[in-house]
Amino acid sequence: MVSFLNGKSPFDEAEEKLEAGETVNGRPKMPTGPIMGWQDGVFLLVVIALIVGGYQYYQYAKKKSAETFAACNSMYELAVAGEAAKYLEAETCYEGTWDLGFVSDSMEVLRQDRLGAITDMRSAQKDLLQDAKDALEDGDTAKATTIVKEYNGAMFLTRDDKKHWESIAAIAK
Repeated sequence: MVSFLNGKSPFDEAEEKLEAGETVNGRPKMPTGPIMGWQDGVFLLVVIALIVGGYQYYQYAKKKSAETFAACNSMYELAVAGEAAKYLEAETCYEGTWDLGFVSDSMEVLRQDRLGAITDMRSAQKDLLQDAKDALEDGDTAKATTIVKEYNGAMFLTRDDKKHWESIAAIAK
């Protein structure tokens, strides 16, 4: 046990009293002082406060993570239901979850799955854009415009790629 009783052990005091001749029934009289000093009490309160505070923060972080993932999930579900523009919002939301203080294994798997699906859709649209560019290079504007017209998903392309996409779409008009 940690004690701050001026560097003396209660047993040291008992030895001193035994040497001085103080005994009870032939045995040394044990000290009857306090078990803990005020410093021990303060230390114990600080330890308890740290434990309770850590638990409260854990619960807060867990709740905040669950709420954030629920919001991201609802955006993704809306995108799947037909609002294709929500894919980009869901991607931004899921990217924001990297800074959360608590992410369970199931949340991590969900995040990786959803971000992977969005990345796959972006790659598919980039492939379509490359096919349309190749068709334009070959002089087949009809094929290029058909590729662009038939795509009805969300716009995942970067600004420069989006300009190329729109220029090919403008040819069709």
